[in-house]
Amino acid sequence: MTQSICILGGGISGLTAGAFLAQHGCRVTVLEKAVTVGGSAGSYARRDRRFPAGATIAFGLEEDGLLTGLFGRLGNKVPAELLEHPMDIVLPDRTVSICRDRLRWQAELARAFPERGAEVLAFWKELSRIGETVFSVTSTGVSLPVRRLYDLGYLPAYGVKHPLRLLPLARRALWTVGDLLKAHGLETYQPFRRFLDAQLMDAAQTDCRHAALLPSSLALDIYRRGSYFVHGGIGQLSELLAARIRELGGEVLTATPVTSLNRENSSWRVVTRKRSDLYDAVVNSTGVSFGIGTSHAEDGEFSWGAFRIDAVLDEAFRHDHLDSRPLPFALQIMPEAGHPVYEAGGHGPVYVTFLPSVDADNEPVAGEVMMTCSIHTETDGWERRPKEAYQAKKQALTDAMLDAIEDVLPIRRYVQRTDAGTPATYERYIGKTAVGGFPLTVRNAILRPKSVSSSLPDFYLAGEQSFPGPGTLSSALSGYHTARAILGGRIGPSFSGYR
Repeated sequence: MTQSICILGGGISGLTAGAFLAQHGCRVTVLEKAVTVGGSAGSYARRDRRFPAGATIAFGLEEDGLLTGLFGRLGNKVPAELLEHPMDIVLPDRTVSICRDRLRWQAELARAFPERGAEVLAFWKELSRIGETVFSVTSTGVSLPVRRLYDLGYLPAYGVKHPLRLLPLARRALWTVGDLLKAHGLETYQPFRRFLDAQLMDAAQTDCRHAALLPSSLALDIYRRGSYFVHGGIGQLSELLAARIRELGGEVLTATPVTSLNRENSSWRVVTRKRSDLYDAVVNSTGVSFGIGTSHAEDGEFSWGAFRIDAVLDEAFRHDHLDSRPLPFALQIMPEAGHPVYEAGGHGPVYVTFLPSVDADNEPVAGEVMMTCSIHTETDGWERRPKEAYQAKKQALTDAMLDAIEDVLPIRRYVQRTDAGTPATYERYIGKTAVGGFPLTVRNAILRPKSVSSSLPDFYLAGEQSFPGPGTLSSALSGYHTARAILGGRIGPSFSGYR
């Protein structure tokens, strides 16, 4: 008998799970609250312009990449452009240019951190070796925590073939990035710590002191494997998955929020405003709770909120700036301590991207450049009442972030309009204030990773809250692990990296 699966949330994790399930004969229905699929890796229209909802750079699309492997098995190829110079990290006293080429990257590290160049290079070489092994282990398809034999994937075979590669991971399993800094005598070298913290706040949702070394090693060095700009925006990943589900006979319904969820005998009743249906199993990829046991958010783990600015600039900005030096795809600006951006409620770096302007239908708009800016912020304190206090707080952080960018690039004279969003905005449109998943601490990533299985019968969890954690690539892998759990291990990994 064909299994019927309802997937709550049309982000990349839910759609990946849905595509694999549909490919293996399940009857799949995806219910998405927003008017478009994609979630945090999607897009939305604001005053006749289409902005990315969150993620802008994709990873895992290299020839032997994890995302390439997943999409290839589903019959999809992602149109993407390799970024040789994806980002600049702007610190108070120096700028570090992230580049793909490993030799150029080593030269950049030596240039940017001349005070401790030899120790920094030794640190990065060890970090890279650990990251390569973590990539290989991830490619085996292992899913943590291991509860069933198929959760191991091909890890036993990898261990038999490469037993000595696993020893460094075992010795450093409980290390943080800060521990590796200490091992190389760099624990007090603040310029390098600030540089690492800027990247880790984006990739691991925490800093050197708490970021688990094993997943962080891969996250920090993944640019050498390749980072990509997806043509048409990173939301194209979700559009491809949604199209594949429909091709396989499934449904993907947008603008369809779930109003209730209940267990009836051996099935789940899922109710929306327009329909009420019974399903054999449910996958919650929203990160929102629908009742006890339906979300990892109920565990009380801390998660960051986000504050973002969507802006439209005059195209003269790009032409004027190109007279000095080319812009990277993105900037991470780490203001110095005491900057107004922190006093206004921001935390960590200001993340900025400059993109071609498109209208609500994704058609190019001449004469403009779109700028997106975001920063971490606490989820509390952004309630909309009283309205005057909320607006004042929002304006203060908007001004402070624009000032931080202005210190690096003269943008204000080119700004045509800005719109800001707070954790309260996320609550209104996606039902939760926290975004980005749980911080990848040793506890969350190693000791007590969040399973794709739940305590409820035939109920599964996918997305940034479940193993392997935050980020587009991790969310896609989470969706794959969820599909494998529902199918009882009948699908296995076909990635090449573990060999």
